[in-house]
Parts: sequence; structure tokens; C-alpha cells
Amino acid sequence: MDSLTHILLGAAIGESVLGKHAGKKALFWGAAAATAPDLDVLVGAFMSDLDKLIFHRGLTHSLMFILLTSPLYGWLISRIHRNGDVNWRQWTLLVFLAQLTHTLLDSFTSYGTQLYLPFIPDAIALSTISVVDPLFTLPLLLTVPWLIFAKRNHPLRRRISSVAIFLATAYLTFTVINKTQVERAFHAAYASQGYEVTQTDIKPTLFNNLLWRGIAQLEGEDRYVVGYFSVVDGQRDIVFEEVEGHHDKIAAYHSFRSVQRLRWVSEGFYQVEETESGFLFNDLRFGRVAEFSDDVASPYAFSYQMTRMEDESDFLVERVRLRVERGRESESFRLLWQRIQDANAGSK
Repeated sequence: MDSLTHILLGAAIGESVLGKHAGKKALFWGAAAATAPDLDVLVGAFMSDLDKLIFHRGLTHSLMFILLTSPLYGWLISRIHRNGDVNWRQWTLLVFLAQLTHTLLDSFTSYGTQLYLPFIPDAIALSTISVVDPLFTLPLLLTVPWLIFAKRNHPLRRRISSVAIFLATAYLTFTVINKTQVERAFHAAYASQGYEVTQTDIKPTLFNNLLWRGIAQLEGEDRYVVGYFSVVDGQRDIVFEEVEGHHDKIAAYHSFRSVQRLRWVSEGFYQVEETESGFLFNDLRFGRVAEFSDDVASPYAFSYQMTRMEDESDFLVERVRLRVERGRESESFRLLWQRIQDANAGSK
């Protein structure tokens, strides 16, 4: 999830767990602990784009790392507040819960987290909620500022923070139930249209849980079908677009470390394009930037330039940076909202 949501959730947890004993310090340390797993971003700044891709939401988001670091953080906080009424075990509990909710919440997004490192490298990505979903964040956004300015001894502090956490959790539960219904619709569409698929990736589009994108790989091929399903537009039929993967272009390089890692990250949903210096690797799980416009040449949200090294032992991988254009972004949001309401909106 986005950083703001993690901070707000951590602060609300801090109030619910230790607000009665530690006052507003619990808000601060809850928020700080909830951002701790994302410290891997700072380490990643010194890594290559490819290594950064693997490292983020990796070790620092694992259950083992959280178990090992929470007592350390708890002890450090207790040293800072030596004269307080809270001991290191209580601070450890707060830190543990704040970090745990961070990594568990991330696992409900499509990016996923490597929860079981160092034992199991696979990322857990339940893909029930967008990485930015205002409806999840809203109760926390309304609550935490009030907690900051309300008196420490206000009788409703703990109750209000608990209600905010409950509402956010209830919405997250709704996204899980919602996805099960959406998956049924997609799989029924694959069967009715004669598509035999080997693997699928179904996730909500950005900022909402109403419009879902599904991509499926066809049996025995490097072709995919991509479609959208809105739970509110009244349409049950899903129109699919076929996308060629062109995996054969890099088949000779499957032993290269860079190719292995890119294929692992994309979970097999990728497209290859030839370029002057090598190849362009498009992660098909996240679609194009202007997915609902008429711009068929719109770049994919996650693309990587693979440039041949001089010794030809591997590829240098660099993420393709997209230029943010305010007009284009606002138009994309308008088209997204249009597509949520009307299956015939946009070009797809």
C-alpha cells in the first residue's frame, strides 16, 4: 500500500495498543514502526534497477525479519523514554503489530511480499486491493488527525481508533469476498469463449475495487488474453484482447541471470520487443499507462530495457522511466471512471 496508509494505520494501532499508557508517543512510534519495513527503499537506492526490483518488499517485509527486529526496536524506544510507564515488552508488542500489519497489508496487493524469506522466496500477492485505495484509507485519515489534536485523556480516543481499524479491516474483508465473485466471472468467460488457460492474474485497477483487470496465458502458447470486468456496469460479458508475448526472442538467453530474474518477477506474464541495443521487457500484469484511451502505442506501466553487455555474458537492465504529464494523468483518471460505469467506454 501507499506510505500514507501505512503511517495512518500504524498510528491508529499505536493508540489502540498503548495510547492509554504512553499518550501521543504511541501514535508517533506506531507510525514510525509501520514505515520500518520500507527502509529497504533506502538500501535499494544504491542497487541496480534489477536488484532493487528483487530486494523491495523482500527481506525487510518477511515475518522472520519482523520477529527479529521488533524486540530491538522496542528496547531502543524504551531507552529513549526511560522515565515512562511503558516497558520494552509493551513497546515491542506495538512495533511488532505495526510492522506485521504493514507486511500483511502489502500481501493483499498485486505487488506482494516475500513473507517467508529466507525459507521460501515466492512473493505472496493476493491481489484483492489496489496499492492505493481511498476507501481503505478514509477511516484512518479521518481518525488520526483527530487523535493528534484531541486531549490525551479524552475518553473516546481508544474507541475511535479501534473503530477506524475495524472499518479498514471490514473493507479489506470485502475486497477478498469481491475478488472471489470477480474470479468466477472471469473463469466463466474463459470457458464460454473457448479459451484454455494455464495461469491467470486478476487484480483491481488503481484507486478502486469496482473495475478489475484479468490476464490469462493460453494453454501451450506465449499468447495472453486481457479483459476488464466492472461490478457496477451491469455487463456480464467480458471482451478479451489477445496479446502476443514473443517469448522466442529471448529464448536463447534463458540462462542469463537478468532474464531469469525478470521472468520470475513477472510471474511469466511478459512481452518482449526488439530494440537497437537489445530488448524491451514489458511486464503484462500491470497493463499500459493509458489503458482506456485510443493510444495503442501507450507504454506499459512497468517496462525494462535489456541492453547487451560488451562481453555478452548478460544484459544490463534499466527500468524505463515514464514522464509524468499532468494533463495525461487527469485524462487517464477520467477514462478509468468512465470505464467503471460503462463497459463500452474507451477503446477496450
